[in-house]
Amino acid sequence: MFIVTNPRSPLYLRETGSVLFVQARLARASSFSKLIKEEAASRSSSAPRKSIKEGKKRKADNSTPSSEAECEPTVSKKAKIWRNGSTNELEECHQLLGELETHQDAWPFLQPVNLKTVPGYKKIVKKPMDFSTIREKIINKQYSSGEGFKDDVNLVFDNCERFNEDNSEIGKAGHIMRTFFDKRWTELLKRW
Repeated sequence: MFIVTNPRSPLYLRETGSVLFVQARLARASSFSKLIKEEAASRSSSAPRKSIKEGKKRKADNSTPSSEAECEPTVSKKAKIWRNGSTNELEECHQLLGELETHQDAWPFLQPVNLKTVPGYKKIVKKPMDFSTIREKIINKQYSSGEGFKDDVNLVFDNCERFNEDNSEIGKAGHIMRTFFDKRWTELLKRW
């Protein structure tokens, strides 16, 4: 079995929640399992990451809360917890982010802008945002709703418009990605 990939497109690995850049246009499927193992090994040997508890997932409680206090998100020391029944919303945002990251025009938005190679960026863009930062915020449960996720994704594209010319390669990629995101977000809202 062969998997055809575009060399500029990242490959989203659901098993590890990471994105790999594939150099070859055509690769054997067996080599991808090797890539996944190498990725997992490199992550475990580098900076320690918080372990994610594996196990059975509970079904979301879709019952109506009996009091207003139950509707309000509770705040822990580290992160805000999503409201009752919103676990699906968080998971769908996580999946949508995976779609964004694997889009062929996502390459400028995958990592933070390197301020050494783009010296004037910080003067123009006051609140930088990128897909890897959004992924970390999802993993650490820093969004209190899907709207916070949407705001950060739109911030990525707003920053792109602010800094890049519309007809530049990155400017065009930003417009394409925003259109893709808006379409997918509208589809998600219909399901919620």
